Amino acid sequence: MQVTENKTNFTYRPNPVLQGSYLICKKTEKGDLQPVGDYTLLDRNENAALTEKKVMNLITLLNGGSDLVPLGEETRSRLLFHRKPRDPDSGRSEVVFYAYTGEGVSRENAILTIEGEFNA
Repeated sequence: MQVTENKTNFTYRPNPVLQGSYLICKKTEKGDLQPVGDYTLLDRNENAALTEKKVMNLITLLNGGSDLVPLGEETRSRLLFHRKPRDPDSGRSEVVFYAYTGEGVSRENAILTIEGEFNA
């Protein structure tokens, strides 16, 4: 019998303090979940179910997966992002997401803040 290691180290939980925000958690060696970041929705007009699907896609990427939920038909927009330079003092990375519908300029949609380097 071959034992395979579960590579799922990241998961998410709704932030109990801020609506439209999710805590990004990582499994510790003991199996506990430790918050290591957050995803905060900035566009208050976005459907909550859509926001959660975006977070699920981020978690899939963080866990090394590539089977993402297609969202183009739901959003009718392109999701762009800007990875800010990592702050060496805090050790956290920030990624700002933008929605672009093809009209006018892109709008800030959400921000991801996570400990360490975001390499997904």
